[in-house]
Amino acid sequence: MLPTVRSAAPRIAVLNDRLSTSTSKYDLAMVTEPLVFPKGVRFPRDDEWPAGYQAELAELENVTITTGYVAHEQGGEGFSAYFEANAHAPEVFKVFRALAVALLPDIAAPIVGIKGEQPVFGHYTDRDAALGVFEPYVYELENDGFLEFGVMFQVGGITEEVFVHQTKYLKVWTNKPDAVRGVFKEHGIVQAVELRFIDSFPHVSETLPTQDDEPSWDYVFSRLTAAFELLPAR
Repeated sequence: MLPTVRSAAPRIAVLNDRLSTSTSKYDLAMVTEPLVFPKGVRFPRDDEWPAGYQAELAELENVTITTGYVAHEQGGEGFSAYFEANAHAPEVFKVFRALAVALLPDIAAPIVGIKGEQPVFGHYTDRDAALGVFEPYVYELENDGFLEFGVMFQVGGITEEVFVHQTKYLKVWTNKPDAVRGVFKEHGIVQAVELRFIDSFPHVSETLPTQDDEPSWDYVFSRLTAAFELLPAR
């Protein structure tokens, strides 16, 4: 599989610049940690690069992805702030759940998607039910390089949404920025002056095999979309 550059498109153009003024590696190391990648997302190996990309390969060897979050408080339609965060892969669902509980009311709609495709939205249901539908598949959701998921509440011009991109960084649209910061602090995720994301660089996405040697993204996606239909409507 050839490496490709995937770029997550924020929902308003003003949020495109993820990098603010730079800081020294020493200062960054004091507050962040080298990121534990998902099992299904990695930088390409030497033999996976097409001919003529030696310079890009050399540059990638010097890239460090860390934990942390960045905040964009310009806002947009329905939300006052937008956050992006890197959490260690084994911690992603725990942070996702804590954000959802802190931000969303008792009603929410679940979301599941596949890399490169439009996500599928479930109907509005009890928030805890929307979160619970993901529980049997936490390992796959945290590690399969093709799966992405989230929950949202978007009613009356107000948006609260937590979404985990297929490279497993978190995206948050909210009107409660202090609550977001509180959740990140509770989970040891600090605000970073400079933060890089996996999808900003060439990377390889891989699925996880199931017991039947089928791709886990297909297995999980089909079961989640079916489970969405069974959730009680609100």
